[in-house]
Amino acid sequence: MRKLPVLPIALLLSLALVAVLAWQNRELRTQRDWLAERATRPYYGMYVPAVPVEGLHGEALTLGGVSGDFQVLYFFTPQCPYCLASAPMVRVLAGRLDDAFGERVQMIGVGDAEAGALAGYVREHGFDFPVAAVADRRALMLFRGNSVPLVLVIGADGRVLHSHLGTIDTMDQVGSILAAMRTDTPPAAAMQTRSTP
Repeated sequence: MRKLPVLPIALLLSLALVAVLAWQNRELRTQRDWLAERATRPYYGMYVPAVPVEGLHGEALTLGGVSGDFQVLYFFTPQCPYCLASAPMVRVLAGRLDDAFGERVQMIGVGDAEAGALAGYVREHGFDFPVAAVADRRALMLFRGNSVPLVLVIGADGRVLHSHLGTIDTMDQVGSILAAMRTDTPPAAAMQTRSTP
């Protein structure tokens, strides 16, 4: 009776086991990253709640409460350099939204700061859309608005149609935000964009 070489077989089995464990580890990391992304960043189709807030001029506003066809939320903080770099294009975006959609869209700025400091920032940068001071971390997290600058486009059904996280400094970025409101199914590239600061 012939003996099988035990050591080479054990070595092959060990190598196969290492390969399977490496593959499983990679899959687990991918799933963990996906879950972390879902928990911290807005995504296409995400439902948002209706959160009542008060605007800087005392007006009643509702984040996520779409009164027309769309609501565009711009999350920012006055001390953020990327928000500062985005301010000119945010003004352009507000004008383009008004030109393209009129009363069908409402844009609201959501500033994470004390109302007095926020009012000065809004005046300085010529924001002519309503702005609310929202420092409640829970409310911001409901919209995944803890990372700024962030633009969310919300449809009439309360779902996110588009999000842009990062500096807004090109007309292409403004165009992708507008494009998300011109179609029921945005192209894959426009579903969610993230620019590097």
